[in-house]
Amino acid sequence: AVVSTQSTGGQRKQEQIISIERSSKERDSLKSQQKTDGEVAQKLAFELDELRKQSGLLNSRHDSMVRSLRAETKIKMDLFSALGDARRQTEELSHKLELKSKEHELLKQRFAEAMAVSTFPTSSFVTSTTASDTFYSANGF
Repeated sequence: AVVSTQSTGGQRKQEQIISIERSSKERDSLKSQQKTDGEVAQKLAFELDELRKQSGLLNSRHDSMVRSLRAETKIKMDLFSALGDARRQTEELSHKLELKSKEHELLKQRFAEAMAVSTFPTSSFVTSTTASDTFYSANGF
C-alpha cells in the first residue's frame, strides 16, 4: 500500500507540472494574442484618424464648391437679368426708331406736297441747288 501511495503522489505531481506547463503556454498564447490585438487596434485607430482627416478635407472641398456654385449662379442670374433689360431697351429703341422713320417719311411727303403747290420765282431755279435741297440740308436730312 505504501508503494501505491508513492506512485499516486508522483503521478499527482506529474499532473500538476503538466497543468502548470499547460497554463503557462496558455498564458503565453494569451499574451501573444493581446499583443497582436493591441497592434491591430493601434493600426485601426491610425486608419480611423486618417479617414477622419480625409472626411474633413472632403467636407471642406464640398463647402467650397457649394459657395462657388452659389456665386456662379448669382452671376448668371444677374447676367440674364441684364440681358433681358438690354433686350427690352433694344425693342423700345427699335420701336422709337420706327416711329421716327415713319414721321420722317410723312414730313418728306408733306414737304413734297407743299413744294408742288407752291410757286417760286424763276430766279430761284437758276442755281443748281433747289429749294428742297436747301430744306433737307438745313434740317440735317
